[in-house]
Amino acid sequence: MPPDTDLASLRAEIDRIDDRLVDLLIARLAVVERIAAAKGDRAKGGLAIRPGREAVILRRLVARAAGRLPAATLVRMWRELLAATTRLQTPLTVAVWAPPEAAEVWDLARDQFGSTTPFERVPSAAGALRRACEGRIAVLPMPEEGRDWWPALLEPGHRRLAAIARLPFVEAGPRPLSALALAAVEPEPSADDLSLVILEAATSTSRARLAELLERGRLAPRWRGVARADGRVLHLVEVEGFHARGEPFLPSLLGGLGDQLHAATVVGAYPRPIAAEPATTPVAAQHEKA
Repeated sequence: MPPDTDLASLRAEIDRIDDRLVDLLIARLAVVERIAAAKGDRAKGGLAIRPGREAVILRRLVARAAGRLPAATLVRMWRELLAATTRLQTPLTVAVWAPPEAAEVWDLARDQFGSTTPFERVPSAAGALRRACEGRIAVLPMPEEGRDWWPALLEPGHRRLAAIARLPFVEAGPRPLSALALAAVEPEPSADDLSLVILEAATSTSRARLAELLERGRLAPRWRGVARADGRVLHLVEVEGFHARGEPFLPSLLGGLGDQLHAATVVGAYPRPIAAEPATTPVAAQHEKA
């Protein structure tokens, strides 16, 4: 153990660092207030959240830490900060549908949008989507068998909604559960994105055929759900890249299906989550070099 005098000086250094951190956070908040003022009326009546911009920030900071600070810890700290600064610009409320078999969705939502943000538990997926249409953020478990809430995104009343984030943003090894955040916000690219598409196909069109075409386009399709509606099959597929909503989804790629494909609708795009890496502390790094 170092002498008491050394401990006192080290603790004093921590205090000085903490003071500087607070001063920098205050300076950051002042810049956020200037951004809100610059937006003026453009920010009224909508959410100030920008998941693409936030992902760019977080990736840069994780890279800067270079393993010296665990990515999950760093992102958790900045998610709290980002949530607080977002609420400075516009009100932010999150509606969460976390059924008993997916109770972890509640924690994923709080990690993403800040522990001091107002949260509301809703009893159904329909309730969460309704809250999103009212100007809130909705968080729901990732679709899978038995959780087929996603066809509702094709309904006229839900067309404004988009999937804007996949949670958690830092994936620390295999996780049994993930979630989607949706809002009446147009997604923006972050330079490394995934998109969510609903393919409405004839019942005679096989999933293998759809997968073949998507893989030919290097979209690395990942099926998230399959449902039947009105004599057709709906496929919810996560694909590589940012694809804007409201634009035709790769007609040159899917055109060969003819009348077998009724529609291809982009229902969201979001930053690709990052993989956590174990932190390398300065002491550990010295042992590795030795």
